[in-house]
Amino acid sequence: MGVYELSGAGSVKTGRTLYTSMNANNQYGAMVPITQVTGNGTSPVIGITNIPQTFQDLLLVCNLFPSSTSARGGLQLNNDGSSIYSWTYLNGNGSSASSSRGVDLSFIDFYAGIGMATTNPTTVLIHISNYTNTSTFKTAIIRTASDQNGSGITTLSVGTYRSTSALNVISISTLNGSYLWNSGSTATLYGIRAVSS
Repeated sequence: MGVYELSGAGSVKTGRTLYTSMNANNQYGAMVPITQVTGNGTSPVIGITNIPQTFQDLLLVCNLFPSSTSARGGLQLNNDGSSIYSWTYLNGNGSSASSSRGVDLSFIDFYAGIGMATTNPTTVLIHISNYTNTSTFKTAIIRTASDQNGSGITTLSVGTYRSTSALNVISISTLNGSYLWNSGSTATLYGIRAVSS
């Protein structure tokens, strides 16, 4: 089923144009899938490289299955392991809440040091704004939710990468080389167009 272009008055145009996709014809504000990378149980990192520089923002949607509940989740950009990242988080488990922050680290900790479940996916949404801008630092807003067989945790984080470089690589790590991203783990990257594009 397609989408028809309407006239300004709201009626169907004569000689109307049928768009077979909401992303067709550069529809304003569209979110466009770029790529998906999967874990295979042999690596502690899921990496996305060669990110196109044609969007305003990026949204990375992850469903993660680590090999150990001791695994954490870390975000690193441009393969830069310098101590120029900072983050703040707030999390809750239904009965209590906690918060913390980290500065001058080599990653953004998006799961706040609390282990992820291995049998239920941890869902992570990472929104990176203005990723091609070469005059500002990069900011990521991260939402995490993990069902831990009846308990579960949600986390809201914000992180800063103190670099003005445009982003072309995103890496999601277990923050420990002995913990791996098991098969079934996915990271899907979307580009978000500017409204005026």
